[in-house]
This record gives sequence, structure tokens and C-alpha cells, in this order.
Amino acid sequence: MSKKDNYVIFNPEGGLGKIIASTAVVRSIHEKYPKHKIIVLTPWPEIYLNNPRIHRVYKTGATPYFYKDYIAGRESIILKGEPYYNTDHLYGKQHLVKSWCELYGLPFDGNTKPEIYFTVNEIDMYKDMTKRDKPTLVMQTNGGMYENGKIYSWTRDIPYEQSQILANELSKQYHILHIGSKNSKTINNTESYNNIPNKRSLIGILIHSSKRLLIDSCMQHAAAALDLESTVCWVATDPNVFGYEIHDNIKPVLPFRETSNIDSLFFDYDFNGPEHEYPFESADIFNLQEVYNSVVK
Repeated sequence: MSKKDNYVIFNPEGGLGKIIASTAVVRSIHEKYPKHKIIVLTPWPEIYLNNPRIHRVYKTGATPYFYKDYIAGRESIILKGEPYYNTDHLYGKQHLVKSWCELYGLPFDGNTKPEIYFTVNEIDMYKDMTKRDKPTLVMQTNGGMYENGKIYSWTRDIPYEQSQILANELSKQYHILHIGSKNSKTINNTESYNNIPNKRSLIGILIHSSKRLLIDSCMQHAAAALDLESTVCWVATDPNVFGYEIHDNIKPVLPFRETSNIDSLFFDYDFNGPEHEYPFESADIFNLQEVYNSVVK
């Protein structure tokens, strides 16, 4: 009887940005288990396409014969669990990638950089998508998975009024592609990019962009994976936990006032940004000159 292959089955779950971040964990998996083939099971398999470290990638829920093919009669290793509940993650003491590695007992060398691989054909195709009369600025001012059809979450989004002021000024030098969901507010002096065929084409527009103004969402993770320095505005989430040193990470200038945090369980604020927990005295939370200077520098 021939010897069966053994596998490491990595099951990262969550939103698109979190799955992009999870690609950094695969380096540590490969280092610890060099004789195992790596299988990734995830809601966003397109992020793992062409990744040379993995054997197969599957979309959550599309796994016929999975147990028989990869687990039964083998010595496969299952890496499944939620790094958000790591104690040091809860207290904001370390990066998400390190928490993931600790969860599975993996080595961590301090490198949190994600990895996304595009073919040369894809790169050429995305060049046409960003070809405009002026240099392209990719601008994401809101994003993520919101509940109840919300179009704004104060915990991560740039306030609409401040986004519009920035767009008015930056559009004088750049053609702005504004990333958002189909129900997002329209920002004048930008081209809305919300009819997105797939997530690779969403990320792909970063490749040939000249500048990037982003928030704590999928695009800042993707920009780090592509070695594209960006300006990233943070509100209630922490760049030390979810961000990257390659970016210019900008925090609010307004102080957080004390709130009841009545809806908070393990984290201080929900990603969906309950309105009754808004901790600022106004919506002018960023120094717009600082943001502008960061983008055009």
C-alpha cells in the first residue's frame, strides 16, 4: 500500500481583509510543517490563487469528499480557530498575524506582510482599468461587512464630509477611483468603482495606482501585500494590531470621550459602529491637512 500524503488544513474565517492578512500565517505553517501539503479552506479562495506555498484552496461550503480526501486514514493537522480571542489581541498588544501564530503554536519571525500573487496577464488587464488622463488615486473611505444595510460605520470609516473635502482638493491632481459598496454615498469629483466583477479585480486596481487613501479595510491589507505605500486613516481600530509599517497610518486628532460601551463584549467597539457609542464631539475627527500632505508627498 502506497504511503498517503499528509496535509495541514488551514481554515481562516472572516472578511476579505482578514483573509488577506491570513496569507502571512501560511509562511509560518510552511516553516513548521515542511513535509505536509497545505490546504486552505476559506470564504475568499481567490486571495490564495497562485500562492506557491499551498497545495489546494477551497471555498467554504464547496468541499465534496473533503474528509475522505484529506483527513481519513492520514496524519493531517487541522488549524481552525479564532485569533481575535487571543488575550494579547483583545488588549491590542500585538499584531493579528502574531496572535494567529500563537493560536496554532507556529513560529513568528515578526514579518506580518501578506502575500497575493497575480499573473502577468492579470497585471496587464488591470493597467487598462486604471488608465486615465491624470494619475490614479484609489480612495476607500468606507467598507467592510455591515449589518442592517448600513452605509457608514464610524469605527472605521472616514466621515462623509471630510471625505468630500479631501476629494475636492485631491481631484485637482489625481483621477480618483472611489471604492465603495453599491449603496455607499456618492462623493463628488470621483469616479465610483462599485460594480466590481470579483475580488481580484478589486485588489488589482491598486497595482497601477499612483496614490492610495484607505481605511482599515481590505484594500490596506492588499496594498501591504503588493508593497504599495498608502495613507491609511484609522478610527477605533489599531494599526499596531491590523496595520502595516509600510503605510502612513493616521489617527484621529479628536480625543475619545467616555461612553457606556453597553453593547461591547470582548472588544471596546463593534466594527459596525453603534451610533449611541460615538465617542467624538464632532465629525471633524481627522486633521485634513495631515491627510492631504501624506497622500501627495
